[in-house]
Amino acid sequence: TPQPSTLELEGTGDAALDAILGGGIPARSVVIVAGEPGSGKTVMTLQMLFHAARQGQRALYFTTLSEPAIKVIRYMQHFAFFDASLLEKHVMMTDLGKFVREGARAVLQELEDRVAREEPDFVVIDSFKAIAEPLRHDPNGRTMIYDLAVQMAAWGATTLLLGEYTREEIGAAPEFGIADGILRLGSERQGLTSVRAIEVLKLRGAAHRNGTHFFDIGPPGITFFPRVSAPANVESGESSTERAMTGVTGLDELLNGGVPRHGTTLIHGATGTGKTLLGLHFLIEGARRGERGVLFTLEETPAQVRTVARGFGWDLAALEEQGLLAIRYTTPVELSTDRYLYEARNELHDSRASRAVFDSLTTMALSVPSDRRFKEMVYAITKHLRALDITTLMTAETPQLLGTTQLTGDGVSFIADNVVQLRYLEIDGRLERALSVLKARGIKHESELRSMLIEKDGIRLVAGRFTDMRGVLTGFPAKVSP
Repeated sequence: TPQPSTLELEGTGDAALDAILGGGIPARSVVIVAGEPGSGKTVMTLQMLFHAARQGQRALYFTTLSEPAIKVIRYMQHFAFFDASLLEKHVMMTDLGKFVREGARAVLQELEDRVAREEPDFVVIDSFKAIAEPLRHDPNGRTMIYDLAVQMAAWGATTLLLGEYTREEIGAAPEFGIADGILRLGSERQGLTSVRAIEVLKLRGAAHRNGTHFFDIGPPGITFFPRVSAPANVESGESSTERAMTGVTGLDELLNGGVPRHGTTLIHGATGTGKTLLGLHFLIEGARRGERGVLFTLEETPAQVRTVARGFGWDLAALEEQGLLAIRYTTPVELSTDRYLYEARNELHDSRASRAVFDSLTTMALSVPSDRRFKEMVYAITKHLRALDITTLMTAETPQLLGTTQLTGDGVSFIADNVVQLRYLEIDGRLERALSVLKARGIKHESELRSMLIEKDGIRLVAGRFTDMRGVLTGFPAKVSP
């Protein structure tokens, strides 16, 4: 497990980015921010600088021919973090274009003179590649880059070198040899969409988080979302003997008093079997007991959920007004799963919710690049929610309508503490529903298969419906002859 850094760190102004970096950027280090055009290098860097400026720090921002200062300012003024009153005194922007045309030595001299005169806390060169690339063809180019590294160390400032480097160029160009840190910005394909990504390839002395993390660029600026990973401490502070009633007549009886608190229950079954309805029962029962719950839905909009509930006599809008229920909808077309789960965890933490329903894992899995990563994410979020003392229900769809069913096509049933299966049966030419508890970790439970009725006031389980039948799990039960 990475240990906290003992270095002095410069906060970025974004708590999530600081977490990714292990607390911030090491002060007085040289960090290369690499990424292809449009990847977000300039936005991220200036957002950091304006944050530092608000703390009274000063920054020198050198632009080159690739991005003149006036063009940068014109673009950045649309973001909420931009504050024109901080320009010149705290965020000083200067164009190196003239010196780049005169050659590398002129650039180095201008950098040295300006930094010595201003004594800034931060120095940014955008784009450093425009300066370094011509030196690659100069016999003395490598030496000049190393000379510049010595200069940077003497500045006593935190230096950020931005550049339009491809994956192949990262590490190959000599400037990467002088860097204390390397941040790579790019994009990653997730399901039907492409998401912006950041990776810390190197950050000397910092306990940064490995792997790919994600971010969005919007009117406020850049917002980061660390990749979902399991917490080091996953133990709940509450007793594991407590139960949470589901509100479903008969199900709490099967579970001998309800689902264990602070655990995860997986509800899986074919389409239309009542998974979402069971989740609503669970949240409404919690609200009746004064427990706040959140429904995270990828399947139906809040309006659709409220309409369905109204058909059973449940007024979800009233519960929302009382602060006992929240419905959070995300369209699966634009889903970034790491962001989705990161925001879900934060909402549950900030709202002090006791119950959560995720509907559904099947839709969520469509936006994850691999089955392995999906299982890691589900495992991680369940451990986070356990640490928050939240009782969680998750739904998953099985592809089979009738007959023997595979236990969750997404392969995450082993992660759940409890597994409840909903299924269809064909009896006398009619479809009927049935429910069974396949798994209930650490508690006694009934294994009886019960008839599941959806009535005007919700779900009701009936015992004894299948006691005189055989082949029930095939989906085509037959009565046993007397």
